[in-house]
Amino acid sequence: MRLPSFFGQRSENRSLRDRIFAQRVYPTEALRKIVRSIDAPSGRAAVPTEDQRHFVLTSFTLGCVSIVAAFLPICGLPVAITGLLLGLYGRQSTPLKKASSWAIILSLIGLVLTCINTVAVISIYMSAYLW
Repeated sequence: MRLPSFFGQRSENRSLRDRIFAQRVYPTEALRKIVRSIDAPSGRAAVPTEDQRHFVLTSFTLGCVSIVAAFLPICGLPVAITGLLLGLYGRQSTPLKKASSWAIILSLIGLVLTCINTVAVISIYMSAYLW
């Protein structure tokens, strides 16, 4: 007669339950960790790191500068793209979402103005010198 594994015999094909108990990782602890990781952003605000603050501040500054630099197509494009990328990176931090959203909006406005200015300069050049 074969006895169950909890009577001291060790079977080769241990069940999932036995493996979980052997590792001392219980399903409730695993679920608790998952719920904490999902609940953390909404439950309590995480404190942003100093690097995230610098990224958001830099992207906001570059967004403002990109609107002014939009009238210089060579300068406006890299400034707007850099501000946009830094704003998207800074958006990962929960408390800084509003500031990084403003930085993204300002960078997009600078990018659009740069594209409009570039198209206008190219069309003026084409009409004045090539026709």
